[in-house]
Amino acid sequence: MDVTRRGWLGLAGMAAASTQASAITIRPMVADPTGFAPAPGIAHLKYNENPLGPPPSAIKAMADLARSGWYYADDAEGRLAAMIGKRLGVPASQVVLGHGSSEVITSAALAWGRRGTILMPALQFDEPLLYPMAQGLSYRRVAMAPDMGIDLGALARAAAAPDVAMIYLCNPNNPTGMMLPAADLLAFARALPPRVTLLVDEAYMELADDPAGSTMLPLIQGGANVIVTRTFSKLFGMAGLRIGYAVASPANAGELKRHRITISLNAPGLAAAIAAWDDGAFQQQSRTSIIAARRVLQAAVAKAGTIALPSQTNFLFVKVANADRFAAAMAQRGILVRGAWGPAWPEWSRVSTGRLPDVERYAAALPELMRA
Repeated sequence: MDVTRRGWLGLAGMAAASTQASAITIRPMVADPTGFAPAPGIAHLKYNENPLGPPPSAIKAMADLARSGWYYADDAEGRLAAMIGKRLGVPASQVVLGHGSSEVITSAALAWGRRGTILMPALQFDEPLLYPMAQGLSYRRVAMAPDMGIDLGALARAAAAPDVAMIYLCNPNNPTGMMLPAADLLAFARALPPRVTLLVDEAYMELADDPAGSTMLPLIQGGANVIVTRTFSKLFGMAGLRIGYAVASPANAGELKRHRITISLNAPGLAAAIAAWDDGAFQQQSRTSIIAARRVLQAAVAKAGTIALPSQTNFLFVKVANADRFAAAMAQRGILVRGAWGPAWPEWSRVSTGRLPDVERYAAALPELMRA
């Protein structure tokens, strides 16, 4: 299974060897006639996007595809699933593609929510559950640990209730950025009742310190009742192209496919994903640039005399006086960040690792706003 340290180090080595030959630069912010990009002068640090954008290999693949855009993309879906399965050590049939990882999480909630309750941490990305809950399905939030990490003990106790069908958690977590210790999550997964499926959203795993040692993918290869979701939105810079996937047991993969919302994925996104999957130079450059921007943010937080939660993602969760007022004050300076995540966390503001000049603008404004 190529999710070992050797596999990841091999990828990094390949990237390092070829980086000089195919240097990657962040495109300058200019007026975008399509209206999709932020206006010039706006620092967009709000949605955890990757400012590198898709790699050149993906952009070329999308341009080449334009002449064939009138075909449905079923064959391309199979090709991408096979590529993902080969690297992750599972058959292509156990890879379920979606319109972003959000779709496969939504599909899981639709399927398992009909069996019983879905548990999730109180402070976590929950948008994929909004549609299933609008259909009358239910979920229950479990309180966070005192350090704002995911409380696996509390989740385990809640999972003992006979109505629980699934636990959904993000690792690393969004919006906190915190990572669960791999040994703790493995032990938690193995101790769950057989009727409870564990869904781990690993959207940010490829940005973590030790992706190979932290992923729950080996459990799936061993037949565990676990689903792992990933995305092309973060490391690969393709948030707007909406390609994600789940890896699961044959039975769980079949259930996800039966509840998938889209009939066929978009061809440009698939072409870009296929081209980028083996583009090791870009992936290493992307990871390096995100970590560098994160360090700038961490240094700025320390200089401003506040704190941020420990992050292994492309964002920080920063403590301020009032997150909504802080976001409004940043917006007056042309810097967009998230406001309060909810009424229980009014002092915490999330900021993403965008373009380095934009991150530096945030860093310069932060001390002033902390004093205000």
